[in-house]
Amino acid sequence: MHFFRVLTRKKPFSFAAAERRKKEEDCYLKNGGAVLEELLALCDGNCRIPIRYFTATEIERAIKHSKRKMELSHVSMVTGSLDNRPVLVRFSRCQFTNIHRDIAITAQMSHLKNVLRLVGCCLEFEQPVMVYEYVEAITLSDLLFRECDHKTKRSLSWGKRLRIANEVASTVVFLHTEFTTPIIHRDIKPHKVMIDQNSGVAKIIDFSLSISLPPGELEVQDAVLCGTFWYLDPEYASLGIVTQKTDVYSFGVLLFQLLTGKESLDSMQSNIEEGNVMDRVHSRIYEETTNFKDPNPPTMVELYIKECNAIDIADPTFLEQHGIEIRQQLEDYLDLVKKCTTYKGENRPYMIHVAKELCRIENCYRALTIDQN
Repeated sequence: MHFFRVLTRKKPFSFAAAERRKKEEDCYLKNGGAVLEELLALCDGNCRIPIRYFTATEIERAIKHSKRKMELSHVSMVTGSLDNRPVLVRFSRCQFTNIHRDIAITAQMSHLKNVLRLVGCCLEFEQPVMVYEYVEAITLSDLLFRECDHKTKRSLSWGKRLRIANEVASTVVFLHTEFTTPIIHRDIKPHKVMIDQNSGVAKIIDFSLSISLPPGELEVQDAVLCGTFWYLDPEYASLGIVTQKTDVYSFGVLLFQLLTGKESLDSMQSNIEEGNVMDRVHSRIYEETTNFKDPNPPTMVELYIKECNAIDIADPTFLEQHGIEIRQQLEDYLDLVKKCTTYKGENRPYMIHVAKELCRIENCYRALTIDQN
C-alpha cells in the first residue's frame, strides 16, 4: 500500500502545501485541455454522460482506508468510497497510453451496459485518475486462465462464453459505427474485460490505445505500434496500418481463448514451463513454420488450429456439461475464429458481421437448451 501512503501523506509545512496545490492546478489545466481536445475530436465536444469532477483531496480521502486492489493491464483499480457509496478508482501506471482519450471515449459509452460506467475523474495528478461505478467483478483473464476452484471454472459454461463474446462484440461494433468516424480499440483482450460476478455481464474497460480513422478514410497509418503481441494483427504489425479489421483479428484471438480456455500458444503446445503469459509467446514457433515470402502466410492461431476439430480443442470444463450436443455450434464458432484471424485484413469479416454470426450461434444454443428442458 506504499503508493496510497504517498498519496495521503500530510505535508508538514505550508509552503509544501502551496507547492503541491500549484502542481495540482498545473496538472488540471494540462489534463483538462487534453480531455477537451479529445472530446472535440471524437464527438464535436458533445458528451453523452456528464463527467463529474473530483479533487485530489477527494480521491485521497476516498481510498484512504482501501484494502482491495485489482491489477489490470497497466492500471490499478482500487475500491473507495465517495458520497457514502462504493466506487472503483483507477490509477494508470503507463506513460505511453492516452488516458485523456480513454476518459472521452468512456464518457461517450457509459450508457452501454457492457462498458464499465464512468462516474467522474480527477485531473490534478500527473496521470488523470478515473472513477467508475462499483462492480464486484473479476477479469475475464483471471476467470479463464488463473487457478480457480472447479465450481468457478464450471460456472463459465458454453452458454456464458457465448454471451460474453456477444457482449464484447456489440461494444466493439458501437466503437466502429456510432462515432463521427470509426474508433479502433487496438488492444482487445480478456485482461480488459471485467465480469460482474452478480449479473455475469461483461464490461469493457480501458480505451486508452484507441485511434480514430480520418473522416472518409478506411485506414490510418500509425508509426507507433500499439497492442499486445499475441493479439496483434500481423498485417498491422508489418505495415503499421490500422483498420477496422485490426480489431477483428484481436477479437478473433479472444474468441479462440474463450473456446479453448488457454492463454497462449505456448500453453497449448507445452505445459512444462510454468508462468506462461501472453506477451511471451515464442515467435520462433511462428518463424520456423512460416514462409515469409508467402503473401498470405498463416497466422499463429491458424497454425495451431490446422485441421483440428473444434471439439478436440474446446475447454473440457464446458464439454462435461454439453458434450457432443453442441458439436455443430463449436464447429461454426471455430470457423468464425478462422475467418477473424486470417492474415489479410481484407479476408476478415467486419465486426458487425461477426456479431451477427455470434448471435445466430447463441440463438442455436438457446433453442437447444429449451428443447432439453
